[in-house]
Amino acid sequence: MSPILKYLLSSLFLVSVCQAQVRNPTTAPASITSSQDTVRLAKPAKKKVPKSFYIPTGIRIGPELVNIGINVFGNTRQRYEFQADVDFHRIYLAGSYGITSVNISGVGFDYTHNGSYYRIGLDANFLKYDPDFNTFTVGFRIARANYAEQLITDQTDPIFGSYSDSFSNNSVQANWFEITTGLRVMVWNNFYTGYTFRIQLNRKVINATNFSSYDIPGFGRAQFGSRWDFNYYLMYRISWKQKQVLPRAN
Repeated sequence: MSPILKYLLSSLFLVSVCQAQVRNPTTAPASITSSQDTVRLAKPAKKKVPKSFYIPTGIRIGPELVNIGINVFGNTRQRYEFQADVDFHRIYLAGSYGITSVNISGVGFDYTHNGSYYRIGLDANFLKYDPDFNTFTVGFRIARANYAEQLITDQTDPIFGSYSDSFSNNSVQANWFEITTGLRVMVWNNFYTGYTFRIQLNRKVINATNFSSYDIPGFGRAQFGSRWDFNYYLMYRISWKQKQVLPRAN
């Protein structure tokens, strides 16, 4: 057989072998697949939170301080509020209750109201590994106020002269929603201090039939459909069980 024919046959054989390797890889891809499987198996599984972590361990309760300052240095508004929260692992059930009394006078009018309000909702705590119950939270509230208000106005009539007229709204209700964020830090021996910033939305007033409601307990001026508020609290924690904390991931 001539050398040229031998060369051609050898070249055809090598080309056919290479094509077969491309169509049906065996060695290198198998090692790569095995390596990828090893990496997947080495990934640690996410730890599940035991059910016992969701059993409440205590309650925090305390007064709101901003309005106490307004009560002391102001003379038109009296407002007292208390807040409490209970832990369910990293979810907190939170609520607050307050009472208000307002007396505002101006040129030609005198306005008073007395009532109460409450808020209730949930907070999600973003501090995972803190055994002292320090919290940084984002949450929501459903709020409701019940109150009565009275408006006295000075009127002038060209025939009868000056006289006063009185209007009353009894059994008024107001509802709204809140989006909140807040911080609580233990300062000493189960005493906590911190703030709540709240955006109040979708205010609705019910049963204000004789005049437009002026001021809503826990909300503020009724002319606004949405507004914001800031509260600062001093709270004390009453514990009945030690808190369980998940270990940090290595």
